[in-house]
Amino acid sequence: MVEYFMASFWLKHFIINQIFTMANLNYKRRLENLQSRRYDPVEQKFVNLSESFSKAYIPENLKYLIESMRPIERKYNDKTLEAADNVMGHLERGFELSFDRDYRKQGSVMSGTNIKLYSDIDLLAIINDYCFLEPALCPPKSPYLGVPTSDIEILRKQATSILKLQYNEVDDTGTKSIAVFNKNLRRKVDVVFSFWYNTTEYENRRNEYFRGIYLFDFPKKSKILDYPFAHISSVNLKGDNTNDGSRKGIRLLKTLKADSETDIDLNSFQLTTIVHNIDNSSLYYYKSRELEIAQVMSDEINRLITDAGYRKSVKSPNGTENPLSDDACVICLTALKRDLDLLIQDCRGEVKSLFY
Repeated sequence: MVEYFMASFWLKHFIINQIFTMANLNYKRRLENLQSRRYDPVEQKFVNLSESFSKAYIPENLKYLIESMRPIERKYNDKTLEAADNVMGHLERGFELSFDRDYRKQGSVMSGTNIKLYSDIDLLAIINDYCFLEPALCPPKSPYLGVPTSDIEILRKQATSILKLQYNEVDDTGTKSIAVFNKNLRRKVDVVFSFWYNTTEYENRRNEYFRGIYLFDFPKKSKILDYPFAHISSVNLKGDNTNDGSRKGIRLLKTLKADSETDIDLNSFQLTTIVHNIDNSSLYYYKSRELEIAQVMSDEINRLITDAGYRKSVKSPNGTENPLSDDACVICLTALKRDLDLLIQDCRGEVKSLFY
């Protein structure tokens, strides 16, 4: 009981301290960071910046807000997808396996919420001869007679050998994946080995939204259930229904995290969950609404910080997880809100000045 009280005391003390020691944001440095994420070494120039960026009369804080929310141009995301396709091609030409494979892509590029020109991407390499079933389903009519653990280990071993012949930079130390760096396209591709997981809903509808995958942790020899297709579909649907407003919000939070002088230990999945839970009407984007959307997100984060029951009930975009249920994330949410509120405060003052 005493330990709980002390932990609670120090958590509250940290939050109060963060709120009342709000330093100014270094917009010059932040804009330099943003530019570096949007530098094209092939064209040797900064790209994917709006006309506002070059206008001297627009203050740095407003530039940072506007540019942080802008999407990465499609041609750069297409190059990321091409890098994943190249890896898939090398694998399929080199595999000598007794079972078929299937492939899917996942990551922020698939939902348009990435903040870098040269973004990473996950390539799911899935054993396709058989699948795991939700307990409610009957056994498959023609069960596969192989050994899943052995099959997926062989899949990874052959994939590693094939890719090391094709790429100079291959990191095979990951517990669930191997990483490949394509020097020509300047992209990193994580090859993630997995099994299919079929739910009752998927079997009835044959809609991949309801289909899951089992990631495989090789050192532990254990499976981890995930629903990446429902996640991607839900994030994209909300983005379309808010005229890109929800995506703008996600990009802003990712940018604030990337540029913060404080270590904000919230992953992309958690940041996306924060925005995804906000009502569509509050996020709907039209011209010059960036500041309003930022304020809506600040209000949401405030509720997450102050209402533990609400925070723990918030679902991920795929509806299967509660990514903000750990009390430790309150410290990171507070740090994120501090930077967001400083940006809002600075921009609000500039907007009033420009108006008058």
